[in-house]
Amino acid sequence: MADDQRPDFRIRRADWGADAARLTAIRRQVFVREQQVPETLEWDGLDTEALHLLAEDADGAAIGTARLLPSGQIGRMAVLAEHRRQGVGRALLLELLRVSEAEGRARLFLNAQVGALPFYASLGFEAEGDVFEEAGIPHRRMQFTDPERIRAVELHDRRLGASAGVLRFDTPHAQCSAVTSLAGQARTELLITSPDLEPGLYDQTPVLDTMMRLAILRRGRVPVRVLVADAEAPLKRGHRLIELSRRFSSAIQIRCIPEELADGVEPCMLADEMGYTMRPTAAHDSLLMDFADGGQTRRLRRRFELLWQQSGVHPGLRRLYL
Repeated sequence: MADDQRPDFRIRRADWGADAARLTAIRRQVFVREQQVPETLEWDGLDTEALHLLAEDADGAAIGTARLLPSGQIGRMAVLAEHRRQGVGRALLLELLRVSEAEGRARLFLNAQVGALPFYASLGFEAEGDVFEEAGIPHRRMQFTDPERIRAVELHDRRLGASAGVLRFDTPHAQCSAVTSLAGQARTELLITSPDLEPGLYDQTPVLDTMMRLAILRRGRVPVRVLVADAEAPLKRGHRLIELSRRFSSAIQIRCIPEELADGVEPCMLADEMGYTMRPTAAHDSLLMDFADGGQTRRLRRRFELLWQQSGVHPGLRRLYL
């Protein structure tokens, strides 16, 4: 698991043997002193078998913690008072969700303090059952029911050129959201390589609106270029990207990859030489994305330019550029 690096704090996986003193200091301050939880309840003997996360500020000081038990229960989420409302708790919970997904852990649940129900609901948890007291504080059990919410939250937080780290999307809805998010942040250029102009990605109104915006803002240039392996299918469907090319023929151009070069080409979208989406050959049903990997994006761009030079305009598209 890669550390979640941020300018003001980071989240890392802790080792109970090495980090116990720092983890317990945070929990003692938040739960025992602030919330008056009895020591006998706080130290329940389960910490040695739990997965722990530790949040550290820019100077390396411990500021927050959370744990995940083998049963799938999330708990002991605590952030020191002076660091609250800065996204630390949210980052801790998101990292626990990522870890559990990557490691195939049990279905997740937690006992949320009633005042925190909206926070957990915003990240895909659903309340169930009645309110009950735990350590004298009203709680309610919540079950994690919406894995797609993780992706939505991550996309909302990502910034082109600034938020590094590969994300993977496996469902059509999530992939559409990913492409929409990255395309929406492009300011100078979008380069697309696709087998058939995948309508679930590139015939969607938000993405088309972004292309139209670039066509207008970057008038006199060609900010949107598209390589397609098979133009027949989108032509027959009446793909709206083709129609948009008719309107903005000097700014949005589509070329066809020669048949002898099409095999093995990985579909991708590149934004401003900073971010990319890509379908890897080994997992073509998945979509990988990074908002800030200039090296990989430039590598994919060089490949795109070579293909662009060797590609031509399909007869059905030729009249777009007259």
